[in-house]
Amino acid sequence: MSFILNSKTLFIISLITLSGCSNTSSQIANMVKESIIGPPDSVISASKIESSPYASIYVRVNKSSQAYVLLAFAEAPQTIPATPFSKKNAELKWVSSDAAMLVTRNGRLLKTVNLFDGNLVTLSSEQIDPISLGLHLTSTPMQWQSTIDWQPGYHFSYKQQSTFTFIADETVIINESPVILKRYDEHVFIPKLGIEYNNQFWIDATSGMVFKSNQKIAPNLPYIDITLLKPYTFEDIK
Repeated sequence: MSFILNSKTLFIISLITLSGCSNTSSQIANMVKESIIGPPDSVISASKIESSPYASIYVRVNKSSQAYVLLAFAEAPQTIPATPFSKKNAELKWVSSDAAMLVTRNGRLLKTVNLFDGNLVTLSSEQIDPISLGLHLTSTPMQWQSTIDWQPGYHFSYKQQSTFTFIADETVIINESPVILKRYDEHVFIPKLGIEYNNQFWIDATSGMVFKSNQKIAPNLPYIDITLLKPYTFEDIK
């Protein structure tokens, strides 16, 4: 495995698991190219995750096998609105060895590349995402408007209306340990299509960090489940 590290970008060319890079490549390929039960889930020990210098997540698309994925790029965005937490608004790019990619910001899925069923091309907004502000704060608005583009087909510039609702404190297993997190549901409505669906986010009560989410990739596309194992610390984002 080789990598380049500088003040703006962290690049890891290959992904690893306990069983080796070739096995990981196979598991990730099955995850992003098949919406069926694939190989056994990747399960990495908490000690291995903690000792790794790299940010990491578990990812599951629809009913595919769970995959362990490391951070590939961390880039400071250029176009989002200013926020008190601007240094935390890095766009994190999780890239598999077969060129599948997820792009997230503060736990929000922004883009996917090379997924089998279709891809989220862009999710954008002129408003600050409530998730970035912190859903746990009383000052955070619970309404949000965004624009979504997705493929296959030419689905561009569809307006979305989001409403966030606190559901309950729930216990989630993270790195082999139970953690009490606040669950918020995001009800998404696309007026032009009459389509609505819910995303779920489990956040830390103090920091507002998203540790787990279940987000629909785009209308008529599967859900993707993301569990944060080791956060990126953002020291290298200027």
